[in-house]
Amino acid sequence: MEALKILLVSDVRNHPVLIHCKRGKHRTGCVVGCFRKMQNWCLSSVFEEYQRYAGAKSRTADLTFIEMFDIINLRQCLYSIIYQYQGASKKRRLMYQGETTQKPPRLTSF
Repeated sequence: MEALKILLVSDVRNHPVLIHCKRGKHRTGCVVGCFRKMQNWCLSSVFEEYQRYAGAKSRTADLTFIEMFDIINLRQCLYSIIYQYQGASKKRRLMYQGETTQKPPRLTSF
């Protein structure tokens, strides 16, 4: 979940992103598989990609984990990161990349 949060809220100026683990098969495959679910890939395509890169080391337990991974909880977590409270009224609104909650300084003439 933490790896996906980092991946999903990373600055796109830092892309492409390399995802790897000690051996590069099971943990990496599970993270990427769950990421693909977040991207609304169909499950058969997620499994096909996992099996292509895991090869003979493909594990049924990993495929089950990816299938059962609850993206709803991750989406709710992301929404809480994306939405920020503003001002005294505590209104929630979507913050755009590069936008801050502070008001820009007023320009005055001399």
